[in-house]
Amino acid sequence: MAVATEGLAPERGAVPAVALGALVEGRLAARLAGAFGEEVQVSVDPGWSGFRLRALVARPAEVAPLVEAVRQAMLTPVGPGEPALTLVQRKVEALSRRPLPDRAMAFVARCTGEAYGLGADTQPTAAELEGWRQAAHGTVRVTFAVAGDDGFASALIDSLARAPAWPRGLARAPEPFSQGDAPLVTYDASSEIPPGGARVVLVARTAAPERAVEPAATLGDVRGPLASRLSALQAPALVRAVVATAHGDGGCVAVTLDLSARDLERDAPARIATAAALARQELTVELSDATYGPGAGGERARQAADPRDAAEQAAWWALAGRSEVSGDALQVSMAVGLSSSRDGGTSSAPPPPELRSELDRATIAWHARVVEGRAHVEPGQGETWILLASPCGTLSEAADAGSGAAVALAAAWAAGAVTSDAQLEPFVAADGIGVLAHGPARTGESSQAHGRRLADLAARAFAADTLDREWTTRARTALLVRASQTEALLLGTAGGALTSGHPSWVTAPGTNLGMSSISDDDIAQRAAALRAGPLRVAVLASSDASQADAAVRAVDRWIARRPGEVRACPLPASTRPQPGTYAVALQAGARSEALLALPLPAHDDAARASAISLAAALDGADGLLARALGAAPGEGERPLASAWSASVVGAPQAPALAVRLVSDDDALDAAVAQTRALLDRLRQGALREDDRARATRAIARARLAASLDPRLRTIALWRSEPPSAAEDGRLDAPTPTLDTLKAFAAGALRDDALVIVAARPPHSEPRATKAHDGRARAH
Repeated sequence: MAVATEGLAPERGAVPAVALGALVEGRLAARLAGAFGEEVQVSVDPGWSGFRLRALVARPAEVAPLVEAVRQAMLTPVGPGEPALTLVQRKVEALSRRPLPDRAMAFVARCTGEAYGLGADTQPTAAELEGWRQAAHGTVRVTFAVAGDDGFASALIDSLARAPAWPRGLARAPEPFSQGDAPLVTYDASSEIPPGGARVVLVARTAAPERAVEPAATLGDVRGPLASRLSALQAPALVRAVVATAHGDGGCVAVTLDLSARDLERDAPARIATAAALARQELTVELSDATYGPGAGGERARQAADPRDAAEQAAWWALAGRSEVSGDALQVSMAVGLSSSRDGGTSSAPPPPELRSELDRATIAWHARVVEGRAHVEPGQGETWILLASPCGTLSEAADAGSGAAVALAAAWAAGAVTSDAQLEPFVAADGIGVLAHGPARTGESSQAHGRRLADLAARAFAADTLDREWTTRARTALLVRASQTEALLLGTAGGALTSGHPSWVTAPGTNLGMSSISDDDIAQRAAALRAGPLRVAVLASSDASQADAAVRAVDRWIARRPGEVRACPLPASTRPQPGTYAVALQAGARSEALLALPLPAHDDAARASAISLAAALDGADGLLARALGAAPGEGERPLASAWSASVVGAPQAPALAVRLVSDDDALDAAVAQTRALLDRLRQGALREDDRARATRAIARARLAASLDPRLRTIALWRSEPPSAAEDGRLDAPTPTLDTLKAFAAGALRDDALVIVAARPPHSEPRATKAHDGRARAH
């Protein structure tokens, strides 16, 4: 049975509910002891605005006498000096020993339904208690429910139907409901939290009770968005409790956060306000996105494991109702509790006016979008793709080359390990470090929910969750293995020479030296720096623009921020290429390789386009390098190299035209010399129109392949690169003319600007061995 007491002496708080619950409990104890002995278990649980009675019966035959006993206990007028008043007095006294920290906190108790005293709670007189009994113990304020088979249900219905009609209780007037935020309440929380700490309580009222209850599990999840976002703040806040309740005039959810004294030693007003504003935003989002039906309360009652819980929830939900205001109305109230200082003196926490000012600033900051969003809609695409990354890329890396790559790998791998219907990949490039999430929609999932789910996955992994050391260790190990490969050694050495010690500008995954010199703590600091800087998200939506917008908004809400902060990439260091020849030692048995790199102007799109065309002319089975290296004159058609390639690396900060050669050790020097000669001929104007045309066709094929790959389209969108060739119907885009390429070659292909890196295995010492003819041969 549930009884609603809201509106009865509101200035007395929980006293009416506690007193009436004690009256019924005291009367029942005497009645049931004689009729049932210990066969019927009855308990009464009072709250702030009502009380609930639970009884466990063994047989349907026990229902009718139990209901009659409850009826008599509730409807009998209060007489002076009756035995049950002793229990009433004891329960009210106990209530007074559990006071609210501040009378202004009554709205929190009203929301959670917990019974608190208001301080100096006086005992109700018999006449006062009788008035409350008449108002509360009647129809519209009392409900019965049963959990059991048809026999128990029929017994309850029959017993209520046969009994005389119940009197009508006092009509339940809804509490005024105003849209928006209520004034901030501050109070002394010294009795609740350690010295120097702070407690934030947010209370949200909804017009529909189901709307408040449905998101409660997500809000209270230790790995949910709220807890994860709060833990990523400069002053992490702990979600202490989430309580959602149904009321006669709507629903209510209360979220309690705690901040430690250690984290509030500096900038306490701003840090408290930042956590409070974040929690308010998350609470509002979850309530706004909640989906529910009118039968949600009954469904929750049926899910209860204990039949007593099921019956109690069913009875209370029968009392629940909807407010007459708009169904999407939301009222948020906030209380901030501040404790005294550690030395027991006056509070070191911010005074209320300062806190209110900081809360206003923090609220504005959380409403202002931080992440830069770029979106494109491709209806019918099998998956939605979301790329979240820092546009600062590897700009700040030097000796720690690869630390950003370790952040991306660790974040992607950790998140990928806990999801099965989406994929998360690291995005590692000189101009961007982040994660790429993609996946199809779930069965029945709306397009907006699909976009938010993938966005939450990417943003949580890269912008909020603390990196686990297990995953950072795995990431460092994988990058070390990659950095030990010949191509990575070549690029790392060349990158250091081209950038004066910033090799990850050329090879974003880092170098062997960089990865072996950083720790898990260094990676954690790098993650914090990436999160504190500018962030950009690209959404390749599979449905419509609303899906893309929902994804961008979902990402943005994960980004921690502070009022007045400025997010900018560090200024690039001043560098000067250091031409010359560099040597790399390989393990015994490895093939010899060489890399020739020519620096290009940074952030020069025209020079980069010309370099890409020239690389395409050099590359390929029928390219200029193939003609120069495929066979050496006078060597019996022996090729100077077994493999070769040309590409542009290091964009945008340290672009370079790079030629890679793979050769036998004794032919490597000749292959390098032949390549230098080829570049010199091109500098002098040897490039022909058929070379340019072949390069144009190769570039068109590469662009077409890229246009068919949603991963590459998402990356291009993130970079704001031109639309793919497939989108505008052109299989090739304009490429530099022959005259433009010749002019570029004349200025860029200077031999004195070359950075040459030669990688060789160790030379074995000559040793004498016996030949079959008895003469020594050198090996």
